[in-house]
Amino acid sequence: MSITASSPLRAWRWRRTLGLALLVLFHALPWLQWDGRQALLLDLNARRFDLFAWTLWPDDIGVLLGLLAVMAVGLALLTHLAGRVWCGHACPQTLWTRAFDGIAQALARVLPAKLARPATQLAWLLLSLWTGITFVGLFSPIRELVTGAFDGAWSGWETFWVLFYAGATWGNAGFLREQVCRSLCPFARMQPLLTDPHTPRMLYDPRRGEPRGARPPALGGVLGRGRGLLDPTTAQDYVFRAAHPLLAGPMPTFSADRLGDCLDCMACVRACPMQLDIRHGPQADCLACGACLEACTQQQHQAGFGPSLVRYCSPQVMAGQPRRWWRPRTTALASLLLALLVCGAWRLL
Repeated sequence: MSITASSPLRAWRWRRTLGLALLVLFHALPWLQWDGRQALLLDLNARRFDLFAWTLWPDDIGVLLGLLAVMAVGLALLTHLAGRVWCGHACPQTLWTRAFDGIAQALARVLPAKLARPATQLAWLLLSLWTGITFVGLFSPIRELVTGAFDGAWSGWETFWVLFYAGATWGNAGFLREQVCRSLCPFARMQPLLTDPHTPRMLYDPRRGEPRGARPPALGGVLGRGRGLLDPTTAQDYVFRAAHPLLAGPMPTFSADRLGDCLDCMACVRACPMQLDIRHGPQADCLACGACLEACTQQQHQAGFGPSLVRYCSPQVMAGQPRRWWRPRTTALASLLLALLVCGAWRLL
């Protein structure tokens, strides 16, 4: 994926729209109606699962498990082919953390500092409470649930689960944040097994960016002023030295005209929700959310150096090799998904 200097502010801006759309969809799901009833409702008391035009009963548990299996294998295949698009753009932890950050930033702009923090916590609690009500509304009729909130008619279980999911949302998105992805999420630990050198990920281009350092923008980028790209070995040596100064020793001093396009402004690090430095190389905790790419694009455009130094591509593509769409793991995952779909179709028909 290349980002041109003529359109820097469009870099991955669609991720905000997608995140907002997914949040709205989640909160709207319990309110959707189908033939006079709630379209999506797992009614545990009645032991029935309404899924739009379908109604599943306890003896249809195999269909429900099959749907879950198809979704799991589909997610694995998507991660294998496209990278961590789920983690970076659709995971509830990512969406709600981004929503909490947006609320905090908006209130900080319109309120004095003394009021911004308590107002932020109050807004977070209200969003978390509504999230808990919405989630429980997938298991208990949402209209009765909301009405019961004002009438004090909630059962003990409804009260417990609403408060539980509200507290989990407030704690995970407001405080634990990246620790959820690093320590609590099982899929985050599993996803390295689904990737290979042809799977896209966030990568830093050291041949253009190294050696990093602040310099006058009037000199232009390395491609424009004739310095050109470094050879891969030299570029990786500079990356290693910058990432391990105690082990590799101090970085040599370079004149301004020999520096790369990385200004060492740390914008990519500040933008990263996982507090990673993408310039240190591929990292298992990277969500591929595009925050570092967007931050680097803006910095490179302001300096007049050209495209972003961060790209979303596979290591093979970064090395100049063609990308292979069909690999052994692709065959295995696609075959498993196809088998599940065939079995599901046979069961339904």
